[in-house]
Amino acid sequence: MSSTARRTRSTLPFEPNAPSKNASSSSVHFSAPLLGHPTNESPRILTPGQTLSGLTKVEFKLLRQKQRQLASTAASTLSYCSANPHRQNALESTLIFAQHEAGTAVCIDPAGWLLTCSHCIGETEDEWQANKCKWLLFYDGLAVRAECRAWNSVQDLAFLKVIATESIEGSNGNVPSFSCIPLAADNPKIWTPIFCIGQPGADDLESETKRKTKYNLVEISEGKYCGMVKGADPHNNAEIGSLKHSAWTYWGHSGAPLLKADDSSLIGLHSSWDEKTGMRHGIPLIAIKAFLDEHLVGFPKSSISQSIVAEDFQSQKVEHQSTGKHIAQASSNRPQKGHSRQILDLTEEEISV
Repeated sequence: MSSTARRTRSTLPFEPNAPSKNASSSSVHFSAPLLGHPTNESPRILTPGQTLSGLTKVEFKLLRQKQRQLASTAASTLSYCSANPHRQNALESTLIFAQHEAGTAVCIDPAGWLLTCSHCIGETEDEWQANKCKWLLFYDGLAVRAECRAWNSVQDLAFLKVIATESIEGSNGNVPSFSCIPLAADNPKIWTPIFCIGQPGADDLESETKRKTKYNLVEISEGKYCGMVKGADPHNNAEIGSLKHSAWTYWGHSGAPLLKADDSSLIGLHSSWDEKTGMRHGIPLIAIKAFLDEHLVGFPKSSISQSIVAEDFQSQKVEHQSTGKHIAQASSNRPQKGHSRQILDLTEEEISV
């Protein structure tokens, strides 16, 4: 097995400034509960200044600092996606972890169901069971608290439910509805153009001296789907993800959604990279669908459960074939450094490893 890197726990910079009052977001909308709506599953609404539970003072200050940083870059980040409604929705559906972990998650249901990598929640079952709740932030700084409801270290997948959200709009009995992205209907074809939205870590791990990176908390990069690891079990992503892609990522991108460029549907989650080849790896669609099909049992029936259960996962085939073409250079609004350059001109033989 190739050596891998999965550095999701990069420490982010901290400045003890005053808490942010960010309370509204394009990622969540409020309305009166529908007839039969499971209001007991609706997230708790937190007003600005209300205590955020489960955080130490240092973690709380770090969360507020991230909020301010996100708010300062929200307009420029949104401008990159505003011309494409699908891509804008994908941005509004992506969340980053608010504490020292630099992982990413994505919302796949308007009720606030999130997907991420299991190692973003905990490296072991004891670790995730001891700390199931995490605070996450949307691209504009809106904070939500999510509880991990399912975790599988072999598939490297975790399923979370938003249980609290900051807002001033959710009063008078209104309930939140979150922006979310659909799962792709089928496995993508080789060389399908994709993009990735994720949180790179703040520590420059390629520098010989201690220093910080200059990346934004949310970065959007483009690349292509490069097929599957030859002969690998797509449901076993414990050591390295069985999906391959060329979108730029950095330490801390784990859990970032991999999305088709044409309709922004989800084809996988970034999880790791191969130190020898520079190839990025992730959790494939077939593993995500099987994971959801298994763990949605007992959860409130929603649009996602109806669409997932209706699929015949056994009929899905994992694509191993390469077209022999070269991967187009992965683009990013930041210069690619170090291992990022190694992936730009891979041959068919290298793709099949």
